[in-house]
This record gives sequence, C-alpha cells and structure tokens, in this order.
Amino acid sequence: MQGLALAVLALLMVAAPARAQTSDTRNRALIVLDASKSMNEDAGNGGTRLAAAKGAVTALVDRLPEGAPLGLRVYGSRVSEVSRAEGCRDTALTVPVGPLDKRSLRSTVNALAGVGRTPIGASLLAAPDDLGSGPGRRSVVLVTDGGDNCAPPDPCRAAAEVAARGVEMSISVVGFQVNDRVRRQLRCIAEAGGGTYVDVGDADRLGDELAALLTRAYRSYEPAGRPVAGGASRDAATLVGEGLFLDALPRADAERWFAIDVPAGRRLVVSATAIPPRGASGRGAFQLRLYPPGASRATTFQSAGIDDAAAGTVTGTTLSESVRMVAGDAPGRYAFTVDLAHLTGDGFDADVPVELAVQLVARGADLTLVRAPGALPTPTPSPRAVPAGGDDGGGGLPRWAVAALCAVAGVAVGVAAARVLGRRAPA
Repeated sequence: MQGLALAVLALLMVAAPARAQTSDTRNRALIVLDASKSMNEDAGNGGTRLAAAKGAVTALVDRLPEGAPLGLRVYGSRVSEVSRAEGCRDTALTVPVGPLDKRSLRSTVNALAGVGRTPIGASLLAAPDDLGSGPGRRSVVLVTDGGDNCAPPDPCRAAAEVAARGVEMSISVVGFQVNDRVRRQLRCIAEAGGGTYVDVGDADRLGDELAALLTRAYRSYEPAGRPVAGGASRDAATLVGEGLFLDALPRADAERWFAIDVPAGRRLVVSATAIPPRGASGRGAFQLRLYPPGASRATTFQSAGIDDAAAGTVTGTTLSESVRMVAGDAPGRYAFTVDLAHLTGDGFDADVPVELAVQLVARGADLTLVRAPGALPTPTPSPRAVPAGGDDGGGGLPRWAVAALCAVAGVAVGVAAARVLGRRAPA
C-alpha cells in the first residue's frame, strides 16, 4: 500500500504537480482514480484493489506539503446496475484543483465505493477543464485496474486530443494488475498523452517501480544536469557517478553509452528523460537499456514512443523511462545506453536534450528525487577488461609477473643506493 502511494507520487513529480488557481503560474496536477466495480477484486495483499488505492492516495497526501496544487477526479463510484449510457456518465471532479486540503481529500477518498463502469475516455476529456488554462504545466495521472468499457469516446483518441491542447499538458498512467489487452490500451493512452506508463502487479512494490521516475518536482521541464557526452560504443562508454546529467541525442539513430561502478549492497536505478523541441511532430522511439557486467545483451529495456503526427498529437512533451538492477544482479561495472530510434518528422533540426538521473540505492532505502548535478569519477579500467585468469587480455605480462618484476627492481635499487651511500660515508 505504501508502494502504491510512492508510485502515484512519482508520476505526479515527473509530471510536475499542479497549481492552485488559474491566476497562479505554478504547475498543477489531477489524479484520475478508478473506483469501478472491478476495483473490489483481491489485490493479493489481503485487501481489495480499491483499498490499496485508497491507502496509496492517503499516504500520498501525507507526503505532500499543505496547499500543494492538486485535484481528484473519480469514475465508477456513484451508480451501479443502471443503463450503459448512465453508467458511462459516472465521472466526477470530487476535489477541484486547488491548494491541497489534506483532511478533505482523505475523507473524500475513504468514502469511495467501487460500483460502476470504467469511462476512461470521458474522464480524460474532462481533465483540461478541471486543470484550467494559463501558464504552468498541467499533468494528469490516471490510476486504473482495467480498460475503458464505455467507448466512444476512444480513450487513446481522447488522450491525443487532450495532449494536443498544448505542450504543457501530459497524461501518465498507472496500470494496476492489468492483463495484456488492457496494458496495450493503457500504454497507448500514455504515449498519445505525452506521458509515462508504469505497469504494476504487486501493490506493495508499486512505489519502488515508480519512484525511479522522480526526476522533477514542482517546476517546468527545462533541461538540467551536469553536461556530459556519452560514448559512441560500450568500450568508449563515459564513466559517471550519481546525480543528474545532461546530454543531447542526434536525430539519426545513434546510441550514447555510459558506465557506472556499482558496489556491493547497492542497487542501480537510471531514469532518462528526453525533451523534444516544442512544436515538433513525428514518429520514433526513445530507448533506454541496461547491461550488467560482462553481459552482451541488455537485461532491462524500456522504450517510449514519440507522438505520431498522423494521430494529431504534438511532441514537445517529455518522454521518461527508467531501468534498474533486478534481484540477483551482481555488483560491478554496468553500462547503459540512450538513443532516439527511427525518428522521422518535422521540427527535429537540433539535437534533443536528454537528462539522466543516476542513483545507487542502499538496501532497504527509498528512492529520492535527483536534483544535484552528477559526479564524474576518475576513469579506471573496466573490470570486465581483465579476465578472471589474471591476464590483462592484451598480450602483456600477467599481473603476478609484473608484481614480481617490481619487487626485484625495488631490491636492486635498494642495493645500489646502499653501495653509493657506503662510498660517500666518512672514514
């Protein structure tokens, strides 16, 4: 339940939460929460999915500062056993976007009952009016355990329509214990909405999966981080430490390679965010891969589709992905790559800025928001460059032989020095 709260918080922060009123220039956000009948199913932790969602939102409220700009729209919570038309109108702004009143939001969420249908498309079309117009980034975070069963309006087209209203509008999605068919629909919503999709099967692990996306908090998306240039290959990977880095990806398919040494007892989490030019449109994919020490293939791979101009959407919204070590991964030098693949369209004349948030998380510790500029450690040879047998792999002497020669040389120098000093000593 705590994990689910961290998950929602992560997406809100990536999306940069909200503002209080239309005259306020701060960013503002809206949670769209599924309270349909299917949310009464077992979440696998002794409670229902709706109970997990309620606990998550309550915990989220505890973590946000009083007055943080936030709103809540709920669907499927008011009517049951009614006509399809009436059930599909069951979506309501239960907490208007404005300064957060923690007590009010808690009581509203705790009173929810899962009784109705899943009108996702209609809820998304209402979101721009919920969030208002004016300056500041507007973000929607949808939390659902199922796909839309009320179309029309089609939820993907609704997300595209919402995102097309401006580059400062985006939709992210949390898919909670969904099947493959629903997952495809929810991914489509997030991609069309210019946001991020996160798939969660275990309510207690949701926060760990989503907190990796904590790369922004309460500010507009302007590229930040320590400037760095990734290498053109794994052998030329740029060695980095923890923190926030900033690179730029060319339009042509070209990977940027990075490496980091992961000590024992730590878990690597890398989040990457591409910031396409405002007003650009096209097709392609933003890709992030993680390679364990010595592995020739990536064990973790994430890809975010760049908006399709034919669908009427507009790029200029951010694309975020994250990769992380999984259970059983050993310490050592990890490599990761970012790239823009098969990019076509208009407005991509310059390189696309990409931020890299790198964390080495201690066992049992929570992920945090990465704000500090990254550190560039002193380059050292990659551990995988030295085979286990002890040879340097380059045709040179084994390390034991080098050590022996150094010892012999040291003795020789000592003897020679003693003879010189002996000749200079007074009689």
